[in-house]
Amino acid sequence: MKNYIKLLVPTILLSTTMSFAQNDVSTSEIVRTNVTEYEIVEKAINSEVRIYEDTKAVYPVAFESDDKYDLNQERLIVAPALETTFKLDMDRDSNYEREITIKYVKPENFNYDFMLTKSGLNVWCTENGMKVKEIHKIESDYNKKKVNMLTKKGMYNIIMSNNDVYEIEVIDMK
Repeated sequence: MKNYIKLLVPTILLSTTMSFAQNDVSTSEIVRTNVTEYEIVEKAINSEVRIYEDTKAVYPVAFESDDKYDLNQERLIVAPALETTFKLDMDRDSNYEREITIKYVKPENFNYDFMLTKSGLNVWCTENGMKVKEIHKIESDYNKKKVNMLTKKGMYNIIMSNNDVYEIEVIDMK
């Protein structure tokens, strides 16, 4: 009987301390999946023209590789992957005359400005002294063609004034 008591008392103490330790962790603070945000903006350029912009931002969850098996891992701040749909209505009816969907990773030190027109999507930036220097359409055989705006499906390189290169993919064009 004494052997059972010697075994039972430490087991009870150990199990109660473990249950109290588990209650200290708040599960709402732990983020294990990607976080998604949506933003919808409708702009009226003049009395006839309106532009609809729908942006979906996905913030990937990434952890430091040095903390791989540690209990308290540090979460890295990663630039969001954006998917934006622009719709252009030229005559204020229920139908949109032009629609384009693009995907890109948001740059850290500036934001793009976009303007959808009948002929395509203009891209520029006037933030933090940054300017769009050139836009290149990447062809299927990895040749690059200099263009003025995004007009067709495919990958585009945006070359900024400091010669940094960013990619924008046009995934849908109507």
